[in-house]
Amino acid sequence: MENKCNVFKMEVEVAARRSFVSRCIASIAFAICELLRRWFIWIITAGPIPKHVAIIMDGNRRYAARRQMEKTSGHQFGYDSLMHTLRDCFDLGIKCVSVYAFSIENFKRSKEEVATLMNLMQEKLEALIEKESMVTEYGIRVQVLGELSLLPESVRRAAEKAMAMSRGNEKAVLNIFAPYTSTQEIVKAVENVRHEVLTRKIEVHEKIHGFHSQDDDDGSITEEIHGLQSSVTEDEIERHLYTADCGEPQLLIRTSGEIRLSNFLLWQSSFTFLYVTPVLWPEFSFWQLVKAILDYQKAYPLLQQKKRQLKSLISRNA
Repeated sequence: MENKCNVFKMEVEVAARRSFVSRCIASIAFAICELLRRWFIWIITAGPIPKHVAIIMDGNRRYAARRQMEKTSGHQFGYDSLMHTLRDCFDLGIKCVSVYAFSIENFKRSKEEVATLMNLMQEKLEALIEKESMVTEYGIRVQVLGELSLLPESVRRAAEKAMAMSRGNEKAVLNIFAPYTSTQEIVKAVENVRHEVLTRKIEVHEKIHGFHSQDDDDGSITEEIHGLQSSVTEDEIERHLYTADCGEPQLLIRTSGEIRLSNFLLWQSSFTFLYVTPVLWPEFSFWQLVKAILDYQKAYPLLQQKKRQLKSLISRNA
């Protein structure tokens, strides 16, 4: 019996030593990876870095299916990937990240999957504003953008709380588009511009009611009337888009190999560099982000040239 106990003790000690060695190797490997990551960040930031990056996070369900997991597990892994990617983006000096979290069209999925996604969204929004969260660490202002009225009340309250508690943060912006489609955004922007124009027309009508043309000595009211005729402009619409404070994205990343925008930021993406990778979103890593930015940097001179040509054309025709 004593021999058996001694053998058992020896096996435990060997296992403990192996466990200690494994932990040491894992720690060294992590330190090397982090060193390489910092080195690559230093190299990449020597070139142009996009101020605004948009991401279509696609492939969570396929990731789960390939591994014979529940769909909900795929979405959970997708959230983990988002947290890693956000940290990488902000470490690279990217000031605004816009993520397509939930399309209005996604409400057509099964009730079970939609309910799971809503619960996950609520849980993660609440986690974002915890004391030790990334939002606090990086000074991120969270914005949940879209038709929030379509969200369950508990999720909507979590979104409103996250936005309220991070409103004072100014170092970076995280735009979470949910539930959203670009066509809905554009229609809403046009409706807001139209409402403003009608309001201004009423104000002008009240100004001119009962006065004679000779009373408009400086011509200010006449000028205001003429101004209303051309007030629905591209600039006016852009001022009412959800991304007005971030501007257009310079880089849009789409995972899972689908070469389409899926009704995401259609207005804002005229001169956006589109990077499509076959990698599924839960597998997206720092190295894929590096590849996307390097490709953007290669295309940067041509993108700038096209922008200048368009501005020159517009100014000539103005």
